[in-house]
Amino acid sequence: MNLPYTCSLKVCKKVLFAIIALYSTSCPASTPVQSEYEAPPVLSASQLFQPEIVKAPYHTVSETVRNDGLFNTYIVNTPFGKFEAPSTTSLRILITEINAVAAMKKVETDDTALASLKTSGKNTVTGIKNLFAEPEDTLKGAASGVQSLFHRAKETIGSRKPTGAEDSRVQQIIGYSKAKGKIATAYNVNVYSRNRFLQEELDRLAWADYLGGLGVGLATAAIPGVGGIILSTSGTARLLNEVINNTPASELWVQNRDKLTSLGLDSDTIQLFLNNEVFSPALTTVMTSALESMQSVDNLDLFLKVSLQAGSPEMAGVITELAVLTAGYHQHVQPLTTIVPMARVTRAVNSDGNIIVLLPVDHLIWSSKLDNAVNQISEETKGAENIAKEVWILGDISRQAREQCEKAGWIIHTGVRPRLLPQES
Repeated sequence: MNLPYTCSLKVCKKVLFAIIALYSTSCPASTPVQSEYEAPPVLSASQLFQPEIVKAPYHTVSETVRNDGLFNTYIVNTPFGKFEAPSTTSLRILITEINAVAAMKKVETDDTALASLKTSGKNTVTGIKNLFAEPEDTLKGAASGVQSLFHRAKETIGSRKPTGAEDSRVQQIIGYSKAKGKIATAYNVNVYSRNRFLQEELDRLAWADYLGGLGVGLATAAIPGVGGIILSTSGTARLLNEVINNTPASELWVQNRDKLTSLGLDSDTIQLFLNNEVFSPALTTVMTSALESMQSVDNLDLFLKVSLQAGSPEMAGVITELAVLTAGYHQHVQPLTTIVPMARVTRAVNSDGNIIVLLPVDHLIWSSKLDNAVNQISEETKGAENIAKEVWILGDISRQAREQCEKAGWIIHTGVRPRLLPQES
């Protein structure tokens, strides 16, 4: 089983139950609803998606889809091996990346790279040799572009910790990472992806481009269909991805620190968040962008405090998605006034004083933990008839869970991506 999109059930459940289940750990459960709780279902891929999502030239999603009460797990067969995607969001990203890998593999680089080495001759070989033999002198005389990479590096000394998703320092120094970022943008993928197959192809094309034997324009123009992949991503998300791919990681760190500081967030919490290695530069930038769009909302630093709990890239991704959905509600549905703790995660309050719970889950079922969470929040608002309680779910909810939540006075919204993130739909 390939690992780029695999996470253990323990990790997934840890993330998911942090969203709704852990709310009940600090509070005694109210009287349980007199009904049987549901067992996690087995779903069908063909009933969940359009045919082109289930099967395409470079991937096939297995028909059997297992759900753990919150997230769906998908098995995806590709020419490059079998993948496991632990959520619908990760499935969509995986499909985009598999298509990109297939397109990249159509680009021949060996002969081009070799010709480049022969053409550049002594200058290229000597330059690479000196980089390792005399690194200090080589860096002092580095070509244009290196200064922009390090012009703010001093500010991160002793503060920033590189993450496992980044290129080596040498690759960043020589300008290789810049070439890699441009290629990732051209193929509509994220340069910090942990998909090993994608990284191998990005590396292959980036080295060829860096050595002067392949231009990004040539690489993409030679492959039919790449434009469609690029255009499938909307303007806002695409621009953010382009900024992430083409800005040095050290510069992103400084920019994110400055933006979070300008929001009035605690400096120590900011440092801890930015140095959590499971958050790639891409995730920290997306989180920062989400918080920046909610600058009028109180208690934003709660998102950073929640983020400090992340112990895996999968958990970091879910927490970031929670922040993005919250920002989407604030921007496209109704302004929020504050973020409130919900055990180890968050819920929000809108300008009418209503409670808004946002869940980046695939399929929610009726369980004892959901029962406890729903009833606990209902108890808190008992007697306040003018306060509505709403749940916004990225995916869907079982009939039984919907009935029980509505019986407790909750308003349920499902399939909320088009409303919360219209620019990505």
